[in-house]
Amino acid sequence: MTHSDAAPSRKARRSRLFAPFILAALVAGGWSYGWFWLRGQAEQKMDAQAADLKSRGYDLSWSARTFHGFPFRMNIDLTDARVAEPTGWAVRAPVLKGEAAIFDVTHWVLVAPQGVVLTRPEAGDVAITGQALRASISRIKEYPPRISVEGAGLTFTPASGAKPFQLVSADGMELHLRAGPEDQGAILFKADGAKTAFTGLLGRIAQDKTASLMLETKLSHVSALRGRSWEAAVKGWSAAGGQITFEQSQILAGDAEGRAKSGVLSVDSQGHLTGDLEVAIKERVDLSKPIRTPEQALAAAAQAMGREPVIEASLHFRDGRSFLGVLDTGPAPRVY
Repeated sequence: MTHSDAAPSRKARRSRLFAPFILAALVAGGWSYGWFWLRGQAEQKMDAQAADLKSRGYDLSWSARTFHGFPFRMNIDLTDARVAEPTGWAVRAPVLKGEAAIFDVTHWVLVAPQGVVLTRPEAGDVAITGQALRASISRIKEYPPRISVEGAGLTFTPASGAKPFQLVSADGMELHLRAGPEDQGAILFKADGAKTAFTGLLGRIAQDKTASLMLETKLSHVSALRGRSWEAAVKGWSAAGGQITFEQSQILAGDAEGRAKSGVLSVDSQGHLTGDLEVAIKERVDLSKPIRTPEQALAAAAQAMGREPVIEASLHFRDGRSFLGVLDTGPAPRVY
């Protein structure tokens, strides 16, 4: 180095040292601004969605709302939340906690730590409580929206004066609702370790045993399933040609089981299911006890001949009754 060379600038070196911190501060400030901006957008969209739903006969309401989750998530806590649709179905939750990723606030995961109350049109309320109960909701502009519900250690308690509910308890439960092509809707329901309160043929299969249930169906003309009441919605859907196609369904309870392999059902003017299902029923009978039902008689005859007690037949729903082949097995299920 000669005497004429300029000395290195200490100020320049110091500015390079602080540059990463300045950049980090700018990024953090921008991210913070973005999060609070998105929170404001989420509040506005939620309010607009609630107003839009109310104008179409639905209800999305709450008594208190709090947003949190900064910096990476958008969390929301609702008190006294209620979601209802025009036909009378509704869900209420004393506390509802929701969570969405900051980059996708159209997909929410909801948790109900104190359970929910399900309102059934013309059947009354059912309180659902358990160890865990959560739901995932997205694509709310589709009909039906994409909804998944999962629960563990659930108990179902009808309110005083309400009609019985088919499930009493379940170790695990899943319900998935999806929109499909050509105006279809798909439903998948599963329950394990379930105690049930079925009547008719299903009640005789389940009895007081712990059961596993699975139901997979498709509904046609789902856009017609709308109305001022549940009955009006189902009647309008039926008039539009709405049908229920069974993909697969089964109930397993101890040695007994029932499976519906295929079939298409609709709803008659009185609200009863009507149509045919191809079913297989297995019921092992205690031959030391009295035979009480036609199915038990057929199963006992098969056992006596050394065969598996499996009945394969058509299950007919007509005129408000259920028939296994020619045997009257009780009332047909009612939708309303």
